[in-house]
Amino acid sequence: MHPISQPLTVFLIGVTGDLSKKKILKALFELYKQQILENNFTLIGIARKTFSQEEFRDFVRVTLNTDVGNADWQAFSQSLFYVSGDVSDQQTFKNINKFHNGRKTCGNHLWYVATLPSLYTEVVKNIRLEKLQDSSCGWTKLLLEKPFGTDLESSRQLNKELLQTFREDQIYRIDHFLAKETVQNLLAFRFANGLFETMWNAKHIDNIQITATETMGIGERAAFYDQTGATRDYFQNHVLQMLATTLMEEPEHLSAEAVRLKRRQLLSNLHITEKNGRLQAFFGQYESGTINDSPAAGYKQEANIPGSSITETAIAVECEVDSERWRGVPIYLRHGKRMRQAVSEITIVFKEPKNQMFSELGGTQPPNVLTLRIQPNEGIIFRFNVKKPGLKLDLQTVPMQFCYNSNQDSGLVEAYEKLLYDAISSDPMFFPEAVGIEESWKFVEPLLRLLKGPTFMPEPYTAGSWGPSSFDELLQKDKTWIEPNPDLCQIIYETT
Repeated sequence: MHPISQPLTVFLIGVTGDLSKKKILKALFELYKQQILENNFTLIGIARKTFSQEEFRDFVRVTLNTDVGNADWQAFSQSLFYVSGDVSDQQTFKNINKFHNGRKTCGNHLWYVATLPSLYTEVVKNIRLEKLQDSSCGWTKLLLEKPFGTDLESSRQLNKELLQTFREDQIYRIDHFLAKETVQNLLAFRFANGLFETMWNAKHIDNIQITATETMGIGERAAFYDQTGATRDYFQNHVLQMLATTLMEEPEHLSAEAVRLKRRQLLSNLHITEKNGRLQAFFGQYESGTINDSPAAGYKQEANIPGSSITETAIAVECEVDSERWRGVPIYLRHGKRMRQAVSEITIVFKEPKNQMFSELGGTQPPNVLTLRIQPNEGIIFRFNVKKPGLKLDLQTVPMQFCYNSNQDSGLVEAYEKLLYDAISSDPMFFPEAVGIEESWKFVEPLLRLLKGPTFMPEPYTAGSWGPSSFDELLQKDKTWIEPNPDLCQIIYETT
C-alpha cells in the first residue's frame, strides 16, 4: 500500500453505530498508523448524539481502546471532527457543508454511509440538495454497506435513486467478504498456477461446497433480522460473491471491469437445481441448544422476536452453472446462525482417479479435497493420498497447507482496511457493481417466492448443530458435507 498523498475528507455517517465502532474507525486508525493516511486526512463523523469536539475524540479513543498518551493517537485525534444531526434532515447537511468549508481544506471527499439501508435514499437526496456530490478540487465517492435492496425490484429502484446524485463510477458498494485475503487470492491461485486452472472444470471436479456459518445468534438486530432473514442478510451477498469469484471464467485482463464482468456472467449462468418439480433449497430456524459448552437460546426466545416468527435463520441450496466448464457439477451452499462452528470456507472435491489399483488394499480411497479457508485462520489446504510409512503398502491422507498466520511478515490486512484503501485509491475490482448485484437477486428470486409461500415453515434445528436434517439430505446419496476442520491454520510457525 502506498501513502494517500492528496488531502482527503471522510464523512462517516453513522459514526456512533455498531459497524463504525467495530470495524471502520479501527481500519482508519490502522491506515493512519501505517502512514497510508497522512496528516492531510480529516474525518468528520455524523450521528444524532450530541458531542463536543473533545467528547467525540474521547468517544473514538475509548472505541479504539487507546491510551491518551499514545503518540499515534495524539496525532490521529487532531484529524477527528464531529457534526451532530438527523441525516434525514437537509439542515444536517447544511451544517456539515458549513463546518467543512470553515476548515478550508480542499481535496477528495469520501461519503461513507454506515447507517440503516432504509436511510440511504434520504442521505443521498440531502447530499444532492446541498450539491455535495462533487468537490471543486478532487473526486467525490459514495461508499455503501449491504444489503442493496430486499429483492430484485427494490435493488433496481435503489440504484435508480443513487444515480440521480452520483455516477456509477463514484459508487462503491461493500461486500467485505470480497476483501478477505483468501477470496482475493483466488485470482492468483487459479490463474497464476497452471496446475489448478487446468483441473478447474467438470472433467476433474466432483462437487463444490461453500460453508458460511456462525455460532452467534441475532444479537441486538432483532427488528432488522426478523424482517430480513438469512437469505437476504447473508446468502444473497456474501455466499454468492464467494461462489462467483471461485468459479468465474478467466478475465481478459487484470482490471476491475474485466473481473467484474466474469463474476457477473457466472451469476447469470447460475440456477437452483430442480428435482421432481421441487427446487433443491431448504430453510431452518434455530432452537435452543448448546454451543461451546454454553447454553444458547432459540430464535423465538430471543428478545423482541415474536413467538409466531417463521423467519429463516439458515439456508442450504444445491445449484448448477450452465456453462461448458461447469455443466454437471453439483454446487452445495449452506449458511446459518447458531451453528456448530463459526467458519467460512470453499471446498473443492475432486473426482477419484479412473484407476482402481489401490482398491485391492480394502477400505475407501478418499478423494482429493482442496479447502480455501476464508475465516477464521485464513489459508489453503490440499488433502491428498500417499503411502503410509511402514512395511506394508497402505494409503493415508495427508494435508499440505498454506497459512497466512505462518509468516509474521505476510502483510495480512483486515478487510475494512483493504476496502477503504481500494475505495480511496479508485480500485473497484472487489466491489460489486449494480448489474452484478441484480444478477445475484435474480438467482435469489425463486428462493424469496418459496419464503412467501402460504405453507412455508422453516425446519427447526438445534443450536450447535450443522442445521436441520434436510441439509444433509440435500446432498446426493454418494456425497456428504465436508466438515470444516477447526484446527486448520491455527499453528503459527516461527520464521527463521
